[in-house]
Amino acid sequence: MLTARFTIFALLTFLAGANAGCATCDTTLEVNGQVTYKLVDSYMNYDNGYTVCEYVGTTASGGKVTCEYGNMGWLEDGDNVCPRYSDMDGGGCF
Repeated sequence: MLTARFTIFALLTFLAGANAGCATCDTTLEVNGQVTYKLVDSYMNYDNGYTVCEYVGTTASGGKVTCEYGNMGWLEDGDNVCPRYSDMDGGGCF
């Protein structure tokens, strides 16, 4: 009985920790070592729980880049210049 209680407690602790933070957006994206895109908006997509980061180009060619990160910080959808992993904040997702 003690083992079952411990297992349930460990599972609940893990699940609570998995949702402890949200993906954060880098303020700029670099291509070939140069700042090429600047963050203009970031928000939580409540349909799928992803953090969405929107960037615009800083050069004359412009362009728009969108990156979507899951609640563990991994890139779920986005352009080729999006980092594959995002840092996490500790405040939780709102």
